[in-house]
Parts: sequence; C-alpha cells; structure tokens
Amino acid sequence: MEFQIKRILLVEEKAADAQQVLRLLEKCSQLKVSLKRIRQIEMGIAILKEFDLILLAYPLSDNRDLTSIKIFQQHAPHLPIVILSKIDNLDIAARSISLGAQDYLIKNELKPKIFVRSIQLAIERQRQTFEISQQALMKQMLDRICQSIDINTILQTTAKVIQEFLRCDRVVIYGCESESTEIVAVSDRTESTNAELEPSIEQFAQGIDFYKQSSFLSESTTVYAVENTYDGMSPLAIDSQLIRSYLLLPIYSQKSNLAIENDSSFFSIANANFHGREELWGMFVAYNIQETRQWWDWEINFLQSLTTQVMVAVRRSQLCGRLRAANKELQQLAILDGLTGIANRRYFDLVLNKEWQRLAREQLPLSLILADVDYFKAYNDTYGHQAGDRCLQTIARILQNCIRRPADLVARYGGEEFALILPNTDAQGALFIAHRIVRKLAQQNIPHLQSKVSQSVTFSLGITTKVPHPKQSGSTIIEVADSLLYRAKKAGRNQLAVDNGLVRSHQLDTNN
Repeated sequence: MEFQIKRILLVEEKAADAQQVLRLLEKCSQLKVSLKRIRQIEMGIAILKEFDLILLAYPLSDNRDLTSIKIFQQHAPHLPIVILSKIDNLDIAARSISLGAQDYLIKNELKPKIFVRSIQLAIERQRQTFEISQQALMKQMLDRICQSIDINTILQTTAKVIQEFLRCDRVVIYGCESESTEIVAVSDRTESTNAELEPSIEQFAQGIDFYKQSSFLSESTTVYAVENTYDGMSPLAIDSQLIRSYLLLPIYSQKSNLAIENDSSFFSIANANFHGREELWGMFVAYNIQETRQWWDWEINFLQSLTTQVMVAVRRSQLCGRLRAANKELQQLAILDGLTGIANRRYFDLVLNKEWQRLAREQLPLSLILADVDYFKAYNDTYGHQAGDRCLQTIARILQNCIRRPADLVARYGGEEFALILPNTDAQGALFIAHRIVRKLAQQNIPHLQSKVSQSVTFSLGITTKVPHPKQSGSTIIEVADSLLYRAKKAGRNQLAVDNGLVRSHQLDTNN
C-alpha cells in the first residue's frame, strides 16, 4: 500500500517544533511533502481545502484544549487529524481519539518511519471512517426522503435535507423537463437569513432559464460551485448583491461521473460520461445570502449520488401515479358502460346486493325502477344505429340528472333498458323520481316518428319498493320490477307500472 502525502497543515505555535516535524518528514525519502505551518486554528479555516491532513500541536496557548479537533471537523470532516503532544498522557490520548483524531503521537518519541507510517495509516483510517459515515448519512437522508411516494413531498423533503446537510441559507429545486423552468420545492429560510436581501424565487427561476439557454450548460461543464460572487463570473443571471455564494447542480435521470477542476474561487465540475442519461430533469441551487462558502469536492459528489437516488424515488413516484391512474381507469372500465358512461350491469348487481344486505339489517325500504325505451328497434331502423347510440347517451344523462343522493345509482341494465337503485326510498319517493324521469324525457322531445304511442321517445317503467328480508336474495326485487315493466309494456307502453296498478304517462302531473 503506497501513499503520497502532498499537503499537510501543521498547527504549531513554536517555530522550533515546526522545524523538527519538517526534518522528520524529509528523512523519509519515499514521501514528498508540502508542509504549511500556522500558529492559530483560525488561520487555517479558510485554507483547509488545500490540504490532505492536519497535524495539530497540543496544547496550544489559546486554552482551547482539544476542542480544536471539533472546530476542524466542523469545517472539513473528511480530513484526518493527528495530535502532536509533549504530554504522554493516556487519558488525553483517549479523549483525542474519542473526539475524532486518528492518532496521538508524542513529539519526543517520534522517529521518521514511524511518523510517516502513522500519517499514512491515519489517512487510510479516516478515509474508511468517512466513507462509512457518508453511507450512513446517505441512508438516513434517503429514509427521510422516501417515507412518502408523493412526488411533491419527496422533493420538498429533499430540499430540506440538503439544506441541513450543507448548512446553507436556502435550497431551491427546479423542474426543467418542460420548456419553462418550474419551481418544484423550496426549503425554509434559516433564522439568520435576511429576507430583505434575499433574491426572489422568480429571479432565480429567470437565472436558471438563462443558464439553460446559455453556453454554460454544456457536455463538459455542468455543475458550478461559486464561493464568492464578487470574485468572478457567475453563470446565473443573479445580482451579486443578493447572494454571496451558491452551488448549482443539474439533476439528470441517470448517474453521472464527476471530476472537479479548480479555477480561483469559481469551480467547474467536468463531466465527460453521462451514460444513457435522459434529458435534463431539473436543477437545485443552494445559496448563502451574506456569507461566502467553501464547496468541497466530497459534498458535491455526495449530493450527486443523493440526487441520483432521489431521481429513482421521483421516477418511482411518477410510475406509481401512472399505475394508480391506470388502475382507476381499469376500475372505471370494469364498472361503467362503455357507450353511456353510467354504471354497467355488473356494477348494478354488486350495488344492489350490497344495498339489499345493508337495508335488510337496518330494515329500511329499497326502491327499484326498471325503464325500457319504447319501440327502440324501430328507432334504430328509422334513424340508424349511430343515432340510436346518441339517443341512449341522452337518456343516460337524463336519468343521471334525475337522482339527487350519492347512494342512488343509474345503470344500463340491457340494450335499451335502464335501472335505478334508490336506497332508503319509499314508494312515494320512487314514484316522484319516475315522474321526474318522464317529465325530463318529454322536455327533451327526442323525435321518434315510428313510435306507436308518441311522436317522441318514451319510456315504459316498472317501479317497486320493498323492505329487504335478510333471508331473501336481492334478485327478488328485480323479479318484481321486471314483471311490472312487462305489465306496463303489455298494457300499451308509455306507462308506469307500480305495485298497486298502472298510471298512464300522459296522465302524469308534469308539474310534479
């Protein structure tokens, strides 16, 4: 296992001790080192991006003790930290390790090979530890994001999770699958955000549109991390007075392999391979309003992996939505008549059986109306089958408009036969509905010159009301209604047949 340590940051107040560290590293010929010494940890925060390892002297005169480890970890959790101490104390060493340091070395006992080996092992341990922590964090974030299959909830949770991860002022996710940019998710502002200084979401959307249409979005340059908008060109058409730093990351459907290039405070991430990627799905922008921000390679790589997984969840959500719509359509096709759009015979049977059993338990009335279009064969022969289909569709709409309660059901019972199930409706209520049907049909005045009872389309109806008996079948009420319909047709059609006799349609009170 070979390592080349190129950049080491040494936090050491004493120049003599710093020279001792440098001499030890130079004595190891297989190691090329670029060592930079600083006296205080604040001097190193802004330049952490330049280094591969931190050597931290202990103790420092600022009385921070080992809390310096936490300060460095907060800004660069991926960098290994090795403590160099003059104090041979097991408790301090154990505390250093528990706080996140990879090793605790005694200055006076250091030997070149042991020192270099300790550094090499510290880097490898930190790499493995960081990878494990990243995997755990990724799982935790995805668990939160994927708790819902609703696409809006997924994207909103993603924006919030990324904001917490980056500790930035705000995250905005844009959808770009259509020609215009659409805002699909926005995280909450941080408490420190000054809303008066913040750019409007619409301004960002306009900036994204500019970015999409400009040369910035190309096969070779896709992700931008701007640390300070005052220092250079910004690919977003956003006033630099409104934001100080931002990360712009396009979201594709397929995973991409990214490589980062450093150019002053402006970083472009080159991507040469988007294997099998779909068109640009969207983008997210994470930004700070007043503070500059270092954007780390590992953060960007992590977010690229996260958004790839989020896109899987988004596509799954879209697929589930399409499946739900397809299932709903199939359910509708299974229960609706293809011509008239009302319930079919199969659904009629299901509802009648359900209502029969329910009303048998409650001992409440159930009414059924069977209606047959008079001389419909003659209508088809005279006007044609297409006109006949339109006639049936019109009749279905009339019947549908004649019921009022959600439990009532209109169904196509046969070719030109219709049925109305009226739960918890007594005989008088059923007759009232029948009167309304006859009146509405007469008002529609559908011509039928070959009818033997009228110059327009008419109905023959059989109407019955029963209180269901739990030991009887729902077919009982169908048999009674069917026999009444037969009586109405046999008596000359264009009539209502009820349980206690016949009523001619032209004798109905059309004001009812």
